[in-house]
Amino acid sequence: MDVPAYVTRFYGNADFALDVVANQQIAFIHTSLLNDPFDPYCFFETDFGDSYARLIQYVKEHHAADVGWFRTHVTPLSWITTVRQLKAHLEMVRRTTFVLSTSVANPELHPKDNLYMWGHYGNGHRGVAIEFDTGALANAVLAQHAAVNRKPFEEGGVWTRMEYARSFSPIAAEDVYDFMKQEKDMMKYRVAQRVVTRIDGYYNRMSTVKSDVWRSENEWRLMWRSDEATDTIYKCPIAADCIATIYLGLTLPQEAQDRIVLAAKSGFPDARMMKASKRHGDLALEFRRI
Repeated sequence: MDVPAYVTRFYGNADFALDVVANQQIAFIHTSLLNDPFDPYCFFETDFGDSYARLIQYVKEHHAADVGWFRTHVTPLSWITTVRQLKAHLEMVRRTTFVLSTSVANPELHPKDNLYMWGHYGNGHRGVAIEFDTGALANAVLAQHAAVNRKPFEEGGVWTRMEYARSFSPIAAEDVYDFMKQEKDMMKYRVAQRVVTRIDGYYNRMSTVKSDVWRSENEWRLMWRSDEATDTIYKCPIAADCIATIYLGLTLPQEAQDRIVLAAKSGFPDARMMKASKRHGDLALEFRRI
């Protein structure tokens, strides 16, 4: 899906917004600081309780002719080892993942006009919302990745659209069977190339799925992985073209507003500065340029 041109990040603490503007850097936060314990979804769950005996019983009942080769490829020891390795991998992913969460406009509502977002993430309208240029921000992250790792980013696009769902079904025994059958067929040259299996899809979705209670946030996310960071915050330098607009909350204290405006004039001279006010006669916001 095409990445939107702009995304908006709310800062309930004005000092955090000032850090972005004054120091020309964004902060990726560790997953331990997120307000959803299921984000990212790093849980290995099956519909057969991870039990090797129940897995084999399923194959016997549904694919009796294939029990022999399945037992050969999936032994009790290899299954236990696989489960341990997968759980360790998922724990590593959670431990090393940092994110920058942003919201995107939809046809009905721009984040800057969303009273819920201002109330919840904008600290009762006392905070700041910064609208970033996604292309410029991606370039900054890619440049930082190359500088830190001494090699280019190789995982595709840096922006991820979050998926919202009511549930995340566990891995089924049939999914394990399909995956192993493809691996066997690859080894015997019965198929020329792999196709995406349900297990592949399961792991691909893990870091991008959230409960649908968050759907209204319409989130797009930048991710950073680091096994060397010792803090829960990872800073990444950004360029002057990364910020398009800065929205100042309705009840943002004047002192904080003045500091942010002054810093923006220096570091992001082309960024628009917009101040919220109550729209006359409505339970809504309007913004004037300052």
